[in-house]
Amino acid sequence: MNENLENEILSLDYPIEDQKLVTITQYMLLSIATFGLYTVWWMYKEWRFFRDKEYLDIYPAVRAIFSVFFIYSLSQRILYYAKSLGYTKTYAPLLILFVVIFSNIASIFPDPYGLISIIFFFVLVPVVEASNFAKLQDSSFNFGYQSSFSGKQLILLIAGGTLWFFVVIGFLFGDPNKTV
Repeated sequence: MNENLENEILSLDYPIEDQKLVTITQYMLLSIATFGLYTVWWMYKEWRFFRDKEYLDIYPAVRAIFSVFFIYSLSQRILYYAKSLGYTKTYAPLLILFVVIFSNIASIFPDPYGLISIIFFFVLVPVVEASNFAKLQDSSFNFGYQSSFSGKQLILLIAGGTLWFFVVIGFLFGDPNKTV
């Protein structure tokens, strides 16, 4: 009887699927190409990992979308996880929160100053690095770096590169209907 109950409980567990980690360079290129939107996807995947690992009752998508409210706890959680596995570097979760708040405020600035808002992903580089370290050190899970961009990531890079091209052209040549 007790064994059946344990098997039922185990069947309700969220399995942590094997994942390919992105390198810092891949993370930065994808974040730049997508005007920072890839960072939201990365945060979703991190929250989903912690939900499954720690059996949290959370909605990873909500926490990723409303990251300004949850970035402090995510960066702190990742730092503690990495430190527990021997990570020696550190970063300031509170500073990360302030940069994310500033980048959200900067998004309402007029062009081209509003583009400052996409720099928030730079402040997350140490968090990505700590997360990758921890996942590679933790023998409970099967993680490894992806050797190249996936097909979906290549599509994002091409589409983002095209959008960036038009943004730069727009800034260089401006609005032809605008009178000076």
